[in-house]
Amino acid sequence: MSLSNLQPNGLYVILFLRTLPHTPNNFHWGLYLHHDATQGGIKYHIKQQGSGWIADHGKTASVFKSFLLEGHVNQQLQTYDLSLNSSPNTTCCVWLLWVLALLQKEASGYKLLKCANLSALEAEIIAWGNENAASADQNRQPQPVAVSKYIQG
Repeated sequence: MSLSNLQPNGLYVILFLRTLPHTPNNFHWGLYLHHDATQGGIKYHIKQQGSGWIADHGKTASVFKSFLLEGHVNQQLQTYDLSLNSSPNTTCCVWLLWVLALLQKEASGYKLLKCANLSALEAEIIAWGNENAASADQNRQPQPVAVSKYIQG
């Protein structure tokens, strides 16, 4: 898989293993908004710092190894940056689902995320991550990408 295989302006959930060997259901979660194969895109995620969380968003051309966004999309993806530590239940997965819920809402006559069931999407992502964890443990290339059955075209 390479950046040229990704859809321009496509939004992807990215999972990273937390342990080696993999512990089932144990991932670090993030989002990747792809621009193009030359420039890459922007990785959005939060990470723990001390006893709290901080936003860690930035451009990347190497999303498989570790265009400016429209204002509305960028704003939605950064909505919770200043309030990450206001909830004791915050995790990278919780944050990602909060952001996806915002993207489900219609704005300016357009829904950015066409998914009716975020719980089903989360379960599908976890199952997919667990199925592909062994190859990730061994750093097999190319890294897999899948299209959710819960995302409507």
